[in-house]
Amino acid sequence: MRRYLTTAIAGLVLAVAALPAATLAGTPYQAEATCPVDGKKFNWTSTASYSTWGMELDGKPIGSWVFPMTIPQCPDSRFPVYREFAPSEIDAVKALVASPEYAAVKDETSYYLLNFVAGKLGDDMSDADHAWVLLKATWQAREDAARYGRYATETIAAMDAALPAIRSEDADEWLALQVIIANVERQAGLFDAATARLDGLPAPSVEAAEHIAPRIELTRRLIEARETKAGSPPRDDD
Repeated sequence: MRRYLTTAIAGLVLAVAALPAATLAGTPYQAEATCPVDGKKFNWTSTASYSTWGMELDGKPIGSWVFPMTIPQCPDSRFPVYREFAPSEIDAVKALVASPEYAAVKDETSYYLLNFVAGKLGDDMSDADHAWVLLKATWQAREDAARYGRYATETIAAMDAALPAIRSEDADEWLALQVIIANVERQAGLFDAATARLDGLPAPSVEAAEHIAPRIELTRRLIEARETKAGSPPRDDD
């Protein structure tokens, strides 16, 4: 599974030029997938192209398509068909879907289910990969406070596990992710934790300050207002 930071954080540390109106629309089409559980083929809506021009405070892209991107799911079992499965893997997939553990999470959002399945099937995922998939699950759960709270708790823990290695590679990416997670905490009503996270951050680098500093300032204002709704920075910040 690809490292997520390349595209996820670029909007925070680089200015994005305004896009011509003609490039903004997503291009939907009907794709076909095969369910590895029962071998049945089914259709799902994908896109041939889309554009993004920013990122909300919790990392969700702002663009011309639905985010997070749709994962095809088997119609009967809701198994996420996130990659091709070799014939030697099918028995393990079927056993997982038949398990009580799977039944307990079957009705969760597609990205939460993806994180569960990938972990159980032994996919090669780093701590950052797990954190990124769980973060996407929080975007799907925004309208369900109880579910969001559960997802936020797992996402925060996963991201905190990944952050030390990320910091050693790129301090600006680490800082941008800290601000994202502070907003996950804020949106979960964990205002003291979000404040403490921001208070512990160093000043942004010269290169990152123009784009990250306004996000930190806006996050602090939203915390002070006890606002749990998602927030977007001014367009110029993107």
